[in-house]
Amino acid sequence: MQSSPLMNQMPQQMPVSQNQQMQAAYNQQMGYQAPMQSSVVTPMTNTVQPSWKIKMADKGLFFTKIGAFLITILTLGIGKPWGDTMVISKWASNLSIEGRSVKYQGTAIELFGIWIKVLIFSVLTIGIYYLFWGRYAVDRYIDSRLSWV
Repeated sequence: MQSSPLMNQMPQQMPVSQNQQMQAAYNQQMGYQAPMQSSVVTPMTNTVQPSWKIKMADKGLFFTKIGAFLITILTLGIGKPWGDTMVISKWASNLSIEGRSVKYQGTAIELFGIWIKVLIFSVLTIGIYYLFWGRYAVDRYIDSRLSWV
């Protein structure tokens, strides 16, 4: 019996995609045994992962959230900026990114002012202001008041 000419040809090697290279480098970094592959995979270099540390076991954050919830309930929602400011300040003091601390420097009065502005503009524009700009105003304010210590 003769073999056909197609059987004698070696299969073409497919180029290794970047995704496969990244997966192999990740597996190697995590200590997994790399699967057998038909081509050489070069591991990625300069894979520095930032180290985030959040002290969530801190009981102070838990009790701060309970206090903020009680302030919000007891003031029928008017005290929510004060509760949010307490929680964000406590969270930021527990956060460490690559050894650097974060501090929140916002005040509840400023946050309350943003809430009032969003409410007034939303009522005047029948909710259009809230849909496009207002719902992001509080997040932008909080982000602008976070700084490295």
